[in-house]
Amino acid sequence: MSSTGQQMLLAAGASPATISFQELLTYPNDGQTVTFLGVGVGAPASGRRVFVAIPYYLTGSTNISIASATIGGVAATIHAQVFEPPEVAVGGVALISALVPAGTTADITITWATSGVAYRPYIAVYRVTGLRSAAPVDIQAIAPGTTTVSATVNVKKGGVVIACFHTYSSGAVSRTMTGLPTDYMASPLSGRIYIGGGDKTAADGTATATVNNTGSSVWSAVMASFR
Repeated sequence: MSSTGQQMLLAAGASPATISFQELLTYPNDGQTVTFLGVGVGAPASGRRVFVAIPYYLTGSTNISIASATIGGVAATIHAQVFEPPEVAVGGVALISALVPAGTTADITITWATSGVAYRPYIAVYRVTGLRSAAPVDIQAIAPGTTTVSATVNVKKGGVVIACFHTYSSGAVSRTMTGLPTDYMASPLSGRIYIGGGDKTAADGTATATVNNTGSSVWSAVMASFR
């Protein structure tokens, strides 16, 4: 390869990724498979990857894993999922993604491993372009109980970072997050709050997102970085 070709490849590889929050949606049905129709995923682009953070709760007393998911008919990668402490609150958070270059909307399906209970997810949707790899640079899926509500990941220059927190504390109606822009906050039930955000990463290092912990709170979180 000529030196000019090598320089062009290097320049392309150096282009930073982009990330844009699209929308937060609540569950349209609560069966074993939940289907969101016509979800906005932003402008089409070669290499566009759609990320979906999934905070959810379910009926019953046992936590159950997400078995599979699709975005625009494409099988999604389940990057991570983590549960709330079941003695206090049943549910959790997951992060999925798929390469979906075409279309401005996509149907999103989420299927849990067991039937017989009601699954009630929200989805927070991101459009990401310019990634070198779908594999995380770093990922944390944590549910430490009542300690500080915080997550930290290593990041690479030109990449992106996404975080989603699922908190539960009797009577809580809102929370705030620092370290990342807050793209959404929702309270599907009294005391239960979903909050999260995403951003570009300007340099190698670490990124931390922290949610205020007022009172005794249990929580789970997924935070991941990509380049």
